[in-house]
Amino acid sequence: MKKILFILILLFMVIAPEFTAEEKDPFDILNKIDSNMTFESAYAEMEMIITIKKRVIIKKFKSYSIGNTRSFIEFLSPVRDRGTKILKKDKIIKIYYPSAERILRLSGHMLRQSMMGSDMSYEDMTERSNKLREEYRGEMLQNEVLVGNECFVLMLTSIKKKQTYFKRKIWVDKRKYIGLKEELYSKSGKLVKVSKVISIKLFNNRYYPVEMIMEDKLRKNSSTRIVIKKIDFNIDIPDEMFTERMLLK
Repeated sequence: MKKILFILILLFMVIAPEFTAEEKDPFDILNKIDSNMTFESAYAEMEMIITIKKRVIIKKFKSYSIGNTRSFIEFLSPVRDRGTKILKKDKIIKIYYPSAERILRLSGHMLRQSMMGSDMSYEDMTERSNKLREEYRGEMLQNEVLVGNECFVLMLTSIKKKQTYFKRKIWVDKRKYIGLKEELYSKSGKLVKVSKVISIKLFNNRYYPVEMIMEDKLRKNSSTRIVIKKIDFNIDIPDEMFTERMLLK
């Protein structure tokens, strides 16, 4: 028995350093989040609930996506937003406004504008772990418990002088590999935005957030809550869905 225990201890000593080293790289953790969150394809019906002081605006939309590279969003309500469509292919975002009957490609400072009046920007839609690895340096902070969940805490600092979010502090659930909270800071150190995951569900042996909230701290008493009402994974979506033709249809 002692011999078996000794062998197990030796095995742990050999294996553990590799596991620990992996978990000490913040970008490896972000890659695991991407892997956990990315399905081959997905169709979802969602609500965007925008609160500005005492005013509440509810916008309903549906979305189609292939991995994390292509997505197509169509707004269904309210009436003034009905028919507005957003197409994202890699880093390119195009938006169709039915009132103007034209397609606008977003670039530069336009990506930092509010998405449909929400607390989120169009730029927020395009960020993935590979982009963060290219533009930030990362460090691990001391682990914390957030709402009963033990979390890795990551701090990313931009290596570029001009960056919308110069620092990003991220809390990652150690068991589910989901970012539960993120604080975004300007270069001056001012808190710009905060996002939190409110609700998580299990799909196909993977955890997925179905409700989250973002607050733009530069807008007084403002928040945007995204609620997934229905979602289907790994379904057939034709390539035609991610074309300009669908924007105009």
